[in-house]
Amino acid sequence: MCEIEVKRPINSRILEAGPGAKLTVILVAVLILAAIVGAFTTTIPFKIGIGVLVGIIVFILTYRNLQFGLVLFLILNMTVPQAGPGLDLGIKAPALAGGERGIHFNLHEIVMAMVFLAWFIKFITKKAEWRTQSPLVLPVIIYIVATILSCFVGALHGANVAVPLFRFIRTAFFAYIFFVVLNTLRTRKQFEQLVLVILICSSLVAIFGMLQFFLGQSWAEMVNAKYLIKLLGYPSEVSVVAGAGAQQVYRINGTFLHPNIYGGYLSFVLPFFISVMGMMFRRKRWGLLVLLLIGFGMNTFCLVMTGSRASWIAFGLIMLLYGAFGLFDRRLVVTAVTVVMILAILVVAFKPPAFIEKRFTSQSAQEATTGRLMQYKLALDFFMDHPIFGLGMGMEGQKLVENGIRKTWAAVENVYLTYLVSEGLVGLSTFLLVLIFYWIILLWARKNSEDDDFVHFNSEALILGMVGFAVSNLFGAWLLFAVPMITLFWFFIGMGASMYNIFREETPSWS
Repeated sequence: MCEIEVKRPINSRILEAGPGAKLTVILVAVLILAAIVGAFTTTIPFKIGIGVLVGIIVFILTYRNLQFGLVLFLILNMTVPQAGPGLDLGIKAPALAGGERGIHFNLHEIVMAMVFLAWFIKFITKKAEWRTQSPLVLPVIIYIVATILSCFVGALHGANVAVPLFRFIRTAFFAYIFFVVLNTLRTRKQFEQLVLVILICSSLVAIFGMLQFFLGQSWAEMVNAKYLIKLLGYPSEVSVVAGAGAQQVYRINGTFLHPNIYGGYLSFVLPFFISVMGMMFRRKRWGLLVLLLIGFGMNTFCLVMTGSRASWIAFGLIMLLYGAFGLFDRRLVVTAVTVVMILAILVVAFKPPAFIEKRFTSQSAQEATTGRLMQYKLALDFFMDHPIFGLGMGMEGQKLVENGIRKTWAAVENVYLTYLVSEGLVGLSTFLLVLIFYWIILLWARKNSEDDDFVHFNSEALILGMVGFAVSNLFGAWLLFAVPMITLFWFFIGMGASMYNIFREETPSWS
C-alpha cells in the first residue's frame, strides 16, 4: 500500500494554528503595516498621510457597501459642507467675478467621487448594473450637453479657456451625482436611512446655529477662526461671520459660509420635517412626532435668524402649498396648521420684530434692492443682445465692447437671469426641463400612493424642498457658485428619480 500525503493550504494551516501562532502572524502584519505607514509619513506631511490612509479605509468600506458612501456624503454635505483641502490652480479671473485663486476640495465631494469609482469598478466587473430607466435621465443629459456648448460659446467670446472649464467642473459636472444616486439608491430601507440622516444632521446644525445666536457674534467669530478655518480647512477668503453694523443686524450661518446659503439649505430640509411629521401622525407614533416637532422648531428658528429674505419668501410659499395639499387630500389638521402659520406670518408682516424690520427697511437693505435692480437691468440688456446661446460660461467679469459701449458682466443674484445671460434661452430651458420632469414624476408618485404613506409623504417632501430651493434662487445664484448647494441639488434630484423607480417597481399595476 502506498500512502498519499495531502498537504493543506497555508491559509488553512494558519486558521487551525494555535493562539500563539495566530498572535505571531497578527504582530508581524501590524509591524509591516507600521513600517509602511512610518515610511509613508516621513516623506509627506503628517496630515496628508493620515488623510490618505483614512481615504483608503473609507474607499474600502464604500466598495463593500455603496450605501455607506451615500450616507457619509450626505452627513458631510449637511454638517461641514466646506471642510477639506485646497489647491491653488493659478487661475486668475477678474476680481469682479470673484478672482478665482484655485479649487477647494470639500470632503463630501471626495466621498462622492469614491462612491462613483466603487460603483464603476463593480459595474465593469458585472457586480452592479447601469440603470437608465428613469424619465429624468434624458433631461439631465440634455442639460449637460447644453452646458458644454455654453463653454465653447464663452471661449468664442474671448473668455480665458481655463475659466469656462473650471466653471463646468464646479457646476454641471456634479450632475454625475444624479447618476450615482440613481444607480445606488434602490430600496425603501436605503431611502429611510437617508431621510433619517437629513433630519438628524439638519437638527445638529440647527443646534450650532442656536449657539451662534445665544452666545453672540464674538463666540461665532472665535469658532469660525479656530475650528472651521484652522481645523476643518474652510476657505478663509469666504468663511466670514455676518456681523452686526450700523446698517445691518447679526445673522447666523450655521456651518455654512453665508446666512443666505444656510437659509437656502433650510428651504431644502424643512419640508422633510413637515411631511415626516404627517407620516408619524398617520401612524400614531407620538414620541417620534414630538421629536420631529422639536427639530422643526429649531430649524424654523434658525431660518428666521439667518435673515435671509429669499428663504423667508420660499418658506411662505411652501406653507401655502402644504395648505393646498392638505385641502386636496382632506388632511384637515395640515390645512388648519397651515392657516394658523399663515396668519402668524401676516401678523409679523404688519408688526414685525426689530430684527425682521431692519432686514427689510435698513439702509443696507435698500442699497441691496437698488443694486439688484441695476444688476437685473444690465443682465436683461446682455440677454437681449445674446438671447439664444448667451455670452457663454466663464464670461463673468469680462469687459465687452458692443455698439461702442463698454460693459462688464457680473453674475446676478438670481440663478435664472444668470442662466439667461451665460447660456441664453437654450441653457435656461434645459435647466427648467430638469426641474419640470422632477416635479412631474414625484407628483405622479404622490398622487398614486395615497395608501402608501412612505412614498406619499417622502415624495411630498422632495417636491416642496425643491420648490423652496427654486424660489430662494430667485434672489441668489447658489446653484452656480455655492458648491455645497450644487451637490445637494443633484443629490435630491437623484433621490427623486429613485423614489419614482422604487414606487413603480414595487407596484405591479404600474411596472
